[in-house]
Amino acid sequence: MRTLSTDRLFERMRPRRTFGAAWAAGVALIAASAGATTALAGTALVGNENGGTISLIDTRSDEVIGEIKTGGKPRGTAIHAARKLAYVSDQPSNALLVVDLEKRSVVKKVDLGESPEGVYISPDGKLVAAAVELTNSIVFVDTTTDAPAFRVKIKGENPEHAVFSPDGRFVYVSAEEDDKLEVIDVAARSLVAQLKVGTRPRGIAFTPGDIAVGETPWGVHILD
Repeated sequence: MRTLSTDRLFERMRPRRTFGAAWAAGVALIAASAGATTALAGTALVGNENGGTISLIDTRSDEVIGEIKTGGKPRGTAIHAARKLAYVSDQPSNALLVVDLEKRSVVKKVDLGESPEGVYISPDGKLVAAAVELTNSIVFVDTTTDAPAFRVKIKGENPEHAVFSPDGRFVYVSAEEDDKLEVIDVAARSLVAQLKVGTRPRGIAFTPGDIAVGETPWGVHILD
C-alpha cells in the first residue's frame, strides 16, 4: 500500500467500482512463519456458532484434524502464531476468549461488552481489535497482558468487522446499519474519517493499494 499523509489518504479513498462477490467470516489461518510451529502451520480455525466449538482444518489436506470446545457462540477468530494463541469472540458471555492452541483449551476470558463480533490482530501482533455491536465501539486488547487497552466509539451502528491496515496505522470498521466505512487512527486512539460505501457494509479485505468492502445485497466496493 502506498504511503500517504492522513489527509491525502482519505481524499483518495473513494469507491471506484462495485461488483458481485461472496464473503466468509469467522475463519483464521495460521501461516507458515518463524512464529508458527510446524504442527500448527497451515491450520485454519473456524468458529461454529451453534456448536460452541472451533474446528481445526489442515489446509494442505483439506481435512478437519481437531476441535476445541469453547462453549457459548464463537464468532470472530484471530490467531497470534508466535504465542500459539487464538482470540475468539463469544456472543453469550460478551467476552474475548483466549485459546491455547497447543492445549486446545480456553485459558482466559476478557470482557468486551454486549454482542462482540469480528476479531482481528495487528500486523505486529501487539493488539487485537474486536468489534462490539451493541455498544457501537471497537475494543483494543493488549496481547502482552490480554487485557483491554482502550476503546473507540464509532458513529455508525452495529459494527461487524474492525480490520487493521497492512501498516497497522489504521483500523477500518464496517457498521452494517450504515453506509460508511469508519477509520480509526490507532496511535491517536480516535475516529478520524467516515468513507461512504454502500448499504450494509460488512467484510473488509486489502489488496496491494486497494481496500475491498463487502456489502449486501451481494456487492463489493473498491477504494483506492
